[in-house]
Amino acid sequence: MSSPVQRCAVSVQEIRVACRRTRPRGIMHSGRSLIAPAVMLLAFSMPTQAQDAPLSAWGVLGMGSGSAKIRCDGGGCTSGTLRGPTLLVGLAVMLNHHVGAGVVVDQWWRDPADSEATNTGTFMLHYYPSIRQHAFVEAGAGLSLAEVRLDRGRHADGRGLGLMAGAGYDVVLHRRSDAEETAELTLTPRVSYVYSSVGDLRYDASRSPFATKWRHQVFSVGLGLGFRG
Repeated sequence: MSSPVQRCAVSVQEIRVACRRTRPRGIMHSGRSLIAPAVMLLAFSMPTQAQDAPLSAWGVLGMGSGSAKIRCDGGGCTSGTLRGPTLLVGLAVMLNHHVGAGVVVDQWWRDPADSEATNTGTFMLHYYPSIRQHAFVEAGAGLSLAEVRLDRGRHADGRGLGLMAGAGYDVVLHRRSDAEETAELTLTPRVSYVYSSVGDLRYDASRSPFATKWRHQVFSVGLGLGFRG
């Protein structure tokens, strides 16, 4: 039969042994708790990197409605604000996640067909502010054509510098991807503003100008079907 002192010593030793056995378990549990969030973070980051792969091309074809403000001088001048349908064709090569370069054509014409029309083709920069690549802005400069269709098939036209600014949003309708590339079909609402100072509009076979100091501004709103890849 052991003494009270011996019993106390044994109890202290048992407590020390229990504490030594418990500490490694606590460390192993803490290590496991750190590994689990790390694995989850890696799993969520892999799809994000794949989704954020840079686009290589962008394009859109669409129609809409526009308002043209025309100012000019001369007997054939049709100054005023006119409304009519618009046509949009755009194509860009993406240089990185944010910036692309390409061409865009904004066409406006007035109903009926035998009246005013403008065509503006610009070299433009296409820019996505966010890496998600949905909302975008555009700006460019190029050649603008102003035309007034007359009776008997005649028309007067002129050419000048055109400036364009636009903004839109790519809504992804369908996405197809594999190990090498991703292709997307988009629905793209877009607004644009075109300014051009053409100068003189002349008939086909006449030296006398139909109108002088022609300049126009076209504001249009449209909806297009596009692709990204």
